[in-house]
Amino acid sequence: MCEEVQATVQKHTQGLRHSKEELNRLNQAIQRLTAEPCELDRAREPRALQEEGASDSAQGKLAWLEAALHQAKKDMARQLREYQELMIVKLGLDFEIATYRKLLEGEESRLGPGFGAGSFR
Repeated sequence: MCEEVQATVQKHTQGLRHSKEELNRLNQAIQRLTAEPCELDRAREPRALQEEGASDSAQGKLAWLEAALHQAKKDMARQLREYQELMIVKLGLDFEIATYRKLLEGEESRLGPGFGAGSFR
């Protein structure tokens, strides 16, 4: 039973690691996307604004970047919710492991000195 709980904890811990990595990746994407519109604003010159084609192209790219940023934020919020759910499960499992450990220690002390902590491991 303890092995099953430990395996479940390991599985959820790996899920948490993957979620953290995904969150970090999304944060980096958000940072890149927020930096690009700033660079576009700096790159605009009066001549470029006069040229309608350049302006439309920049506005189209800016709209695409804003949509990508919005999608990345939605993905990050979803990842955060999943991470929080996994943390709740992990905490529950940690509590359950601690409870079983206490029960096992109580049984060992009840059975006497011949049954030490080393005899079950």
